[in-house]
Amino acid sequence: MKLLRICPFSLSEISHLWATRLPKTLASMVILSGLAAIAAPISPAIAARKDSQTDFRNCAAYLINLKISAELAVSACSRAQFPQNLSTCVLDISRVSGYEPTDALNACRQVRRPEDMAFCVTDISRALKDSVAGEVLDSCRRSLQPVQYANCVVGISRGGAGLSSPIALSSCIDTQAFPREVDPTFIPYVESPLQVPQDLSPQPIITPPFAQPAPQAPPSRPAPVRGLF
Repeated sequence: MKLLRICPFSLSEISHLWATRLPKTLASMVILSGLAAIAAPISPAIAARKDSQTDFRNCAAYLINLKISAELAVSACSRAQFPQNLSTCVLDISRVSGYEPTDALNACRQVRRPEDMAFCVTDISRALKDSVAGEVLDSCRRSLQPVQYANCVVGISRGGAGLSSPIALSSCIDTQAFPREVDPTFIPYVESPLQVPQDLSPQPIITPPFAQPAPQAPPSRPAPVRGLF
């Protein structure tokens, strides 16, 4: 009785087919997967936010409710990269007494992180009762790190007995604006007074007189010898 041959190829033929057709099959699969990835729709993480229209609408509505002119509100919200952060900054600062919404908007639209600046203004204003709204708003706007600046102002004002708010504001903003000396340092700190000259008027420039060259005597001629002529 003869055994039926189930597989039409021998083992050597199967190995040859596997070695020759496998690379082509893998290349075809890679090409098809690349085309499928290109044709696929953009994922929601890459696509534009669906609620961005709501952010711009709420930004303009919130600012107009704060008695800001519609022209100024539309201009500020349309130019903002994150309109929700801009409107939140203006709302938080306006809730503190003494701050006008227009001034808050002017400061919030000039910084990269308006939410941090709003925290700076509100934190300092609630801690320092003798602070002036304009000074606090301008200092937080000029600060490079508003949150750290607010912690510095509130911390040293509470730690120093009788320390006024202008001194605290100026001390912390100077440290951030001019980071020339970084602590800790092993160099002993010696506070030397600033030497300012008393006479600041420009000194006259005195030019030396032009020196005339000394006259030179003409070359002398030899005297003739008598008896030769």
